[in-house]
Amino acid sequence: MPRSHGDDAPASYLADGVWPDGRLREDAPVSAVYAQAFARRLRTVIGERGLNPFAVERITGVSRRTVERTLKGRVLPDFGAVARLETELGVDLWPGREHGKKYTGE
Repeated sequence: MPRSHGDDAPASYLADGVWPDGRLREDAPVSAVYAQAFARRLRTVIGERGLNPFAVERITGVSRRTVERTLKGRVLPDFGAVARLETELGVDLWPGREHGKKYTGE
């Protein structure tokens, strides 16, 4: 699956710990930083509402596979999936620019 700037899967940038709570490597791209924050928020919402990936798919139209892979740090969902998740779940999931401040790349 093509990724921005050729970035690897977000979880591949973990220095230690388990995705999405582990510590990212210093050289992690901004996409991994945002993916980690997004996965944490999505996991929280799913847990608070007692949902599972099948229910999220039914509610939002985003495939359960995309939800599962996002939560495991294998992918960063596209904008359409993010928009559907936020709209149908009624929450802001995409991290704010404060996460980008950790980015020191190009």
